Amino acid sequence: DAPAYIAIEKGYFKDHGIEVKLQKFASAAETTAALTTGDLQFSGGAVSAGLFNAFARGWPVRIAMSRTRDLPGFSSNTLVVRSDLRDQIRSIADLKGRKVAVNAPAIGLTYFLSSMLEAEKLGMTDVDMVYMPWPNMGPAFEKKAIEAGLTVEPFVAQFNARGQAFPFRRAADHFRKTPLEISVILVNRTWMDKNPKLAREFAVAYFIGLRYVYDAMFGGRNRSEVIDIVSRYTGVKDRAIFDRMQWSYMDPNGQLALESLRDQQDWHARQGTVPKKVNIDEIVDDRLVKHAVGQLGVMAEKRP
Repeated sequence: DAPAYIAIEKGYFKDHGIEVKLQKFASAAETTAALTTGDLQFSGGAVSAGLFNAFARGWPVRIAMSRTRDLPGFSSNTLVVRSDLRDQIRSIADLKGRKVAVNAPAIGLTYFLSSMLEAEKLGMTDVDMVYMPWPNMGPAFEKKAIEAGLTVEPFVAQFNARGQAFPFRRAADHFRKTPLEISVILVNRTWMDKNPKLAREFAVAYFIGLRYVYDAMFGGRNRSEVIDIVSRYTGVKDRAIFDRMQWSYMDPNGQLALESLRDQQDWHARQGTVPKKVNIDEIVDDRLVKHAVGQLGVMAEKRP
């Protein structure tokens, strides 16, 4: 959510006549409900079975643009392994029969694990899945209750610094051809159709914030300022950790990795967690991206 924080603090939303109110929800179900009623107009959303199932029920929401994905050097989604097992777990195949933790079923991280296992001719039933919140994984590693875990930054860097677990595979290490699209920006379509100018102005202001963060991602002069702002809005107060962890990649032009969305939905369908598939093209509305890029121009992507 860094682009939104920047757009608030730098006055980009205000400059475009937008008054933004941030809301936090206790669960994805609450967010889904608020988006459905239009009480919430925009939201970040993780790519998961729940997302595809909401669309299958005729959700009056559309995917407006990309939010985060994994690319080399910018891969937050990570399989970590308990530090004392460094010499025992050397390949994905060595996870067979091991306890692997994840924060929830039927999400992008379980798709990531399954894809790695399938490459070794293994399946999800070959590992012992344990579900727990990411912060609980650190103590679980210390107690030797789990042997590996799927988590995100800053937990990856924190576990590594504490000697609890080390990064074993980043999502970008595995998904080389099609990057893992891990989260998207959602918009209530009914509201957008009734308030097209407001929606377009929001998108332009958001894009300006997004590109400000993008420069910081690659070590721009504004990096320290961006870290200060993000620290104020999140629970990550240790500024030094921002330089130890990998930031999630954010596409400066808001483009979606559509093939990743299709692959993830297909996987969920095979698992039985998505009973009815949707047409990915029909749940995406790129009008806001086209307008923002039309106003600001295409930004050349950088590579580490």
